[in-house]
Amino acid sequence: MISYLKGTLESKAEAQVELDVGGVGYCVNVPLSTFQKLPETGARLKLLISESTAMYGGDTSYYGFIATEEKEIFILLKSVSKIGAKAALDILSKVSKSFPDFKEAILKKNTSVLTGLLGLTPKTAEKLILGLKGKIKKLELKGDMKMMVKDEQSLLDAVEGLVSMGYRESEAKEAVSSACVNMPKEPSAESIIRKALKHFKR
Repeated sequence: MISYLKGTLESKAEAQVELDVGGVGYCVNVPLSTFQKLPETGARLKLLISESTAMYGGDTSYYGFIATEEKEIFILLKSVSKIGAKAALDILSKVSKSFPDFKEAILKKNTSVLTGLLGLTPKTAEKLILGLKGKIKKLELKGDMKMMVKDEQSLLDAVEGLVSMGYRESEAKEAVSSACVNMPKEPSAESIIRKALKHFKR
C-alpha cells in the first residue's frame, strides 16, 4: 500500500494532478482543498495517498492530499455506507470550507449547516450524521470554527430571501455559505443576505 508520493508536479486540474515520481507518472485525484494549495507545475510536491480499488478486479485509483486531516476525513467519509471514493472526494471538497464547522454540525446533527452552508444534499447530510456521529468526535482538527451560526432558521430564511430575488437555490446557498464565514455568532437573516449580495457583485 502506498502511503505517500513525492515527485515533480507535471500538470494539475481542479480534480486531478499528474505527479512524476522517479520517471513514473501517477494520476492522482485531489479535493478542492488540496488543489488550492498546489504549487506551480514543475515544483516538488508530496501528497499523502489513499488507494481505492474498484470491485471485481477493477483498476486502482489514487487519492492525494496535502494535509493529514484531509486524508483522515476522506477515509472517514468512505467508511459511511454507500459512499465510495469519488463521492467521498466530492463531499470533502464541499466541507473543506471549514472542517471544524463540519465536525460540529455532525455532532450536533445540524442539517442546516451541512446543507445550507456546506452545500450537501439533505439525503447526504442525514447519511453522514448517522454514519459519522460515533467516529468523528475523536478527530483532531486544526483551526477555529468559521461559520458560527446557531439559528438554523436564519440560514433557511436567508437562502429563501435570495431565491425570491431571482437567484438559483444553488447560487443562494453558495452565497450564504461565503457570507457566514467570520460573521457574528448570531447573525440575522437580513445581515446574512446583505453580505451574501456582495458575493454576487464580485
